[in-house]
Amino acid sequence: MDTTLWIINALLPLLYLGAVGAYGLSFFADHAAARRGSRPLVLLALAGHLAYLTLLTLRWQQFPAATVSQAVSALAFAVALVYLLVEGYGRSRATGVWLLSVALLFELLAALLRSTAPPHFERFESPLFAVHVSLALIGYAGFVVAACYGFLFLRVYHDLKNASFSTFFGTLPPLEVLDRMMAGALGCGFAALAGAVASGAVWAERFFPQGWQSDPKVLITLATLAFYGVVLALRASGRLRGRPIAWASLAGFAALLFSLLAVNLFLSRLHGFR
Repeated sequence: MDTTLWIINALLPLLYLGAVGAYGLSFFADHAAARRGSRPLVLLALAGHLAYLTLLTLRWQQFPAATVSQAVSALAFAVALVYLLVEGYGRSRATGVWLLSVALLFELLAALLRSTAPPHFERFESPLFAVHVSLALIGYAGFVVAACYGFLFLRVYHDLKNASFSTFFGTLPPLEVLDRMMAGALGCGFAALAGAVASGAVWAERFFPQGWQSDPKVLITLATLAFYGVVLALRASGRLRGRPIAWASLAGFAALLFSLLAVNLFLSRLHGFR
């Protein structure tokens, strides 16, 4: 099984690269065959990725998030999956090259960081751990996708405001569509992260009954969840639309990066890869 895992680990970046290439040809050259093949290619990449994560689970008898490589790979899968859902919601494939490039970058990093044997702890075998981490990864992926849409929204807004015509202008969806897709990704991320917090609290009470409430990652996650909750509430009430939501998505993404890198690697006892 280890050989199979090694082969799939090497092939996954190539599968995502193929999907990115198809979306890129469709975006930059309006290539008809690439446009038709883009969605099947990303579905193939997701199927291969799901097989890889399933085999990792069977091989080590625990949810594949015990190492940085496993967690980043699972995040890459979640980003591609959330993008595919939002693509259907927004009914536009014009953003695929940008969003799937993020998934490709994560998967390349995961392939480079791959280790042979993850740590084996009883807490990693709990079904609640699998639920908690799965929801957290989907939540992070939703916010990553929202940040990408926020960036694209600001680029198109800049072109319109300055009457300039860059690569982004005319090839990306209108601002209203980008705003809707951004909001869809934010809603998906918020719901999933709220579920992750709830399931994580139950899981932590069993394995870390003392002190988990003051863990830096828990505090930052709660603050991030509250931030996105306020943003979504203001959008639903009509007080915030468009550009402020885009900037809020980018600010939230910066907080998530800090949480994932600095907190997970150096500050958190509960969420550290140690």
